[in-house]
Amino acid sequence: MTRSFLVDPVPAEKLDRVLDSARRVPSAGNTQGFDFVVLEGFETSVYWDVTLPPERREKFRWQGLLRAPVLVTIWADAGAYLKRYGQEDKAHSGLGNDVGAWATPYWIVDSSFAAMAMQLAAIDEGLGVLFFGMFDHSSELAEALGVPGDRMPIGTIAMGWPDDADKTMGRSASMERRPLEDGTESVVHRGQW
Repeated sequence: MTRSFLVDPVPAEKLDRVLDSARRVPSAGNTQGFDFVVLEGFETSVYWDVTLPPERREKFRWQGLLRAPVLVTIWADAGAYLKRYGQEDKAHSGLGNDVGAWATPYWIVDSSFAAMAMQLAAIDEGLGVLFFGMFDHSSELAEALGVPGDRMPIGTIAMGWPDDADKTMGRSASMERRPLEDGTESVVHRGQW
């Protein structure tokens, strides 16, 4: 994860390849129930003005993050899944009637897959990325960006050229990874828990 960026812009063709990779992720019923609002250059100030007011900005630990030349906000569309699963080929599932019918909310899953694919594509293009939440600013941000009121915030991806001069690590970076298959704390459970 990159927390410090250079101000240099990301070339349009490079950014378009990254966004195109993200939009091509598999989704339930090929619903594609996610949208990206892309802010570049001076447009990013709208994001920071809403989420990090000037009085807090001066003391913000990650000043290099504020230089990211691209911010992509990701929004999930639950209504798209109701519409898709209400169509003839999916209606038998009963998932087109109510979001409560979904044991797993695939609008969140698919939007998260798109966010991950976007980050991996950006890294393949030599860019740095950082995913972070909108948290309690999401409603105000949606309004500032003109996002329809029925969309759910997933998060924000800062993207750009890493500032290699700033190697400051986050506090969580020193935490050890859970073991693959060693003991009760392992990630993998083969055959049963």
